[in-house]
Amino acid sequence: MEEKELDFSYILQTIWKRFLLILLFVILGLGTAVFYNYGAPIIYESNTSLYVQPEVKASEVDYEGILTNQKMVKTYTEIIKSRKIINKVIKTLDLHLTYKEVNKMLSVTSVNDTEIITIAVQNENKKLAKDIANKTAEVFIEEIKETMQINNIKVIDEAIEGKDPVSPRILLNCLIGCAGGLFVGLALAFLIESMDNKIKNHEDVKKYLKIKTLGVVPHNSIDTEMKGKKKVYVSPNEVNLKIINDPSSVVSESIRMIRTNLNFLDTKLINVTSTLPSEGKSEVICNLALSFALLDKKVLVVDCDLRKPKIHRNFGLTRKRGVSDLVLAKGKHKYTEAIQTYTDPSKKVSIDILSAGSKISNPSELINNQGFADLLKELREDYDLVLVDCPPISSLTDGVLVSKLCDGTVYVIESDRIDRSVIETCIEELNNNKAFILGAVLTKVNVKHQKKLYGYKYDYYYSNYNK
Repeated sequence: MEEKELDFSYILQTIWKRFLLILLFVILGLGTAVFYNYGAPIIYESNTSLYVQPEVKASEVDYEGILTNQKMVKTYTEIIKSRKIINKVIKTLDLHLTYKEVNKMLSVTSVNDTEIITIAVQNENKKLAKDIANKTAEVFIEEIKETMQINNIKVIDEAIEGKDPVSPRILLNCLIGCAGGLFVGLALAFLIESMDNKIKNHEDVKKYLKIKTLGVVPHNSIDTEMKGKKKVYVSPNEVNLKIINDPSSVVSESIRMIRTNLNFLDTKLINVTSTLPSEGKSEVICNLALSFALLDKKVLVVDCDLRKPKIHRNFGLTRKRGVSDLVLAKGKHKYTEAIQTYTDPSKKVSIDILSAGSKISNPSELINNQGFADLLKELREDYDLVLVDCPPISSLTDGVLVSKLCDGTVYVIESDRIDRSVIETCIEELNNNKAFILGAVLTKVNVKHQKKLYGYKYDYYYSNYNK
């Protein structure tokens, strides 16, 4: 297990992230304390005090006698709780109790370096507690006088009925319950956090995956919150073309950053893949394609997800003739016959789309076909940029096969979703097949939970959002 940097911000972030879990245990702790308080018997306590009086001779204190009395006090405390004394108390008061039961409610203490003995009795019946305390003192004095001829033990304070119960201590129990729940909640929160191996930010990408980050795409809800709008549910199969519909949004700015980084790499045929479905790959491809088209580049998006194609639906087009049809035709048809164009009149921008085409039963074999490689080679020559959408590679080989034929691969990773060991395995497979990984794009990043890394950047952007 990797050690995580333990700093104050990490502690606060963990507490905030697991706040509901911690709160749950605090409530459970408080509930347990309240349940105990209401279920526990109400106990009262009565106390009586005895004094071992020193011998006095010729108006002078017998210090030797005082020391002897102090040593004897410990002996007296044991004698008071003896079976003989307690059984006599039970018989005298006609109690329907055993020696063990009375001994359990009785406590005898002495103050250090003094001759004072305190007899305390706790019971649900305050009168019974008082009577047992007084009778115990009385029986002890009589017994010690009779058996040991000791006459210097006197009662200082007789026991009285307790007014307030000593148990349960309601407030203290509630505080202990809350503290116990808080401790368990915090311990569990940090344990869960220490076992969380998901990729969350670009530092995790660099540290664990050993690849660079091309860009970070925040969660769409951030734009909604900044504009004060109501959150609107978006279907998982629906792609929001923010680069066109909302060019000033945080997501659009993030797409432009990815575009800038890819421009520096000077690649023409780029494969875009991910580990699992629904990581935001289609949204990245569609918005990225339009962002390049806004730079007056000739852009083509190729849908190579032959099992569950989405690109044509994202742009409101049809599947009809596409990749599968062109490869199976073995050069009998030109690819231009299958090209569809998406145009946005307001921005005067357009991109070409090559859909997945007809359904086939053997997508992997088709992608391995030489005709598919020839098709990509032809597309690279005719376009400034070709973006290839591939299926997730955690369980399919299609993405790996396409990556070998492209100039580079962009790996899309949804923040805080997938265990890094799964992603590491997929990247290792790409490297073993000699695919060139351009970098990763982190999607659906919650910058509020990553305040330490992204706070200053997005705070600055937000401050100018509506100006």
